[in-house]
Amino acid sequence: MSANTAKNHYFRLALFWAFLGSLGSLAVFPYVLSLNPAVAQLPTPLPVIAIASALQTGLLLILLNWIGLRLGNSMGLDTPLIRALVYRQPVPTLSKSAIKTALIVGGVGGIVLIGLSLGFEPWMPPMTSTTALKIDLWKRLLASFYGGITEELLLRLFGMTLIAWLLWKIFERDKPQPSTLIFWLAIVAAAILFGVGHLPAAANLWGLTPIVVIRTITLNALLGIPFGFLYWRWGLEYAMLSHFFADLVLHGIGGS
Repeated sequence: MSANTAKNHYFRLALFWAFLGSLGSLAVFPYVLSLNPAVAQLPTPLPVIAIASALQTGLLLILLNWIGLRLGNSMGLDTPLIRALVYRQPVPTLSKSAIKTALIVGGVGGIVLIGLSLGFEPWMPPMTSTTALKIDLWKRLLASFYGGITEELLLRLFGMTLIAWLLWKIFERDKPQPSTLIFWLAIVAAAILFGVGHLPAAANLWGLTPIVVIRTITLNALLGIPFGFLYWRWGLEYAMLSHFFADLVLHGIGGS
């Protein structure tokens, strides 16, 4: 495969995922608007804001996806099902055990997070805003597409892959493949970063106190570990399925 062919091989798949990621950004917009009603007061029409945000996300994802796909190829990390569809290759056999694992992780994990959230409530400070408690169900469910697609592209395809590649090149450059330890470190690091990324939203709801920080990072990072394992073991699509199902449970039953 020539250099140009290889670049195109990554680019077309990166472009496809970026398109889906931008749709995820559109899907979460009604939810975000409910959390930040001040956006509706801006002079720019809301459809323009939504489309501009989706385009910005899509353009960023083209680059990040390309990096994740290219680095992941050298470590066995991939999106095998969508790759086959995009390049019109034979689709790999779906792993029934992976699908079952993804659904169990998503369903049970979502319920566990609801329980943990309730467990934290006695120690949480009063909310500075109760807007998040009044968001319509359809908006919460629609937001699940952002979590299942866009967040997985950012956190797993790009973030986890990049961390694993850097750790490999720094500590195990003499090995043809990263060790299991490297992958687990990358899985945990990406999950923690995901939790840290939710701190600004938590600050808007409660302010940042030690218990708020612990709750936010714990609840958001906990499922990132099995999501990362699914990506490593079977492919990104299975992590996406699990994340999407977990969000359906959290937004549908948990109402958050």
